[in-house]
Amino acid sequence: MLNYIFDILIKAGADVDALKLTYATAVPFVLSALLGWLFVPRVLLISRKKKLYDIPDARKVHKQPIPRLGGITFFPVLLMSFCLSIGIWMLMHLYGGFTQVYILIARFIMLAVGMMVLYLTGVADDLIGVSYKDKFVVQILCALLFPLSGLWIHDLSGLFWLHEIPAWIGMPLTVFLVVYITNAINLIDGVDGLASGLCSISLFTLGMAAAIKTQYLFCMISFSMLGVLLPFWFYNVFGNAEKGKKIFMGDTGSLTLGYLLSFLLVYMASLDKMGFPRGMLLMGFSTMIIPLMDIPRVMMARVREGRNPFTPDKNHIHHKLMRTGMKPFWTMVTLLVVTVFLIAFTVITVKLEVDKTLILVVDILLGVMLHLIIDHFIAKKEKQKK
Repeated sequence: MLNYIFDILIKAGADVDALKLTYATAVPFVLSALLGWLFVPRVLLISRKKKLYDIPDARKVHKQPIPRLGGITFFPVLLMSFCLSIGIWMLMHLYGGFTQVYILIARFIMLAVGMMVLYLTGVADDLIGVSYKDKFVVQILCALLFPLSGLWIHDLSGLFWLHEIPAWIGMPLTVFLVVYITNAINLIDGVDGLASGLCSISLFTLGMAAAIKTQYLFCMISFSMLGVLLPFWFYNVFGNAEKGKKIFMGDTGSLTLGYLLSFLLVYMASLDKMGFPRGMLLMGFSTMIIPLMDIPRVMMARVREGRNPFTPDKNHIHHKLMRTGMKPFWTMVTLLVVTVFLIAFTVITVKLEVDKTLILVVDILLGVMLHLIIDHFIAKKEKQKK
């Protein structure tokens, strides 16, 4: 039936590549969005009935208990929409973009295993709590699945004037980056819509890059996750807490998102003849430059103060913006706009073949300038109080 419909469209003059591109982006996105709108309200209902709340404290922005199991929908919806999209795709015989299928299957199975382990770890943390040491060990074990499946960074594409690197450097680097990205998303989740908004921008950027390069399988998984983030983001940002319509993603969601994004970035940066431009590693990391830069700054500040670098505090970039007097909503909007600007700058300069190390240095300097501007307004705000 589906193949018959596709044949009719072709006979009507539809372009095959355009049909594939439309399918790979629209179908998984719509499926995930519909499933998200179906599941998120029900998770809210269960959370309220079972009193599964994130309780406010001195470090948190919200002032009343909020359900924190929104992220429990991410992995199941991703799996359902992705598998449905692939199943329909194969029934319609749209096999373009599925090169080296046995390798792809192995790597996506490894991804599913790692995501499931982190998903269950996140659920345990949201319900009963898991120490940061235990979470760290689990993240490392899940990260090891990437090089185990043959997926690791072989080439830095001229970054730091390096190109092809040996396995004994590339594999540990890959594990480090997976753990780093996963924690970056987890730690930036402190303001409504910020972590999900940043991940949505990243998923859209990476998904469109894959679509343009006809990497349809890659595109499907990006838009499958993007779709479920849409209803969650709506409830997270615009939901009314007093009416029980607001929800957080919790560690279940942030760990799942961080792991998937690290998989996509490493995949695009690896030498698999996937057709991605060699500057994709840098362009991919520009989509998450704000949370990635925030981790070392916050940890160094904690060490200088003689505290454990893994202890939580209110020194993240979103906390700093709010100390200037900015409301949480506009804090989220500001950081998303800055992210879009940094992505555009990085993509344009990579396309112009500017030295990649120089691009990275400029990106870092722009991030430092942002913090200096924020510090200026914090000092101004504190001076007005005196």
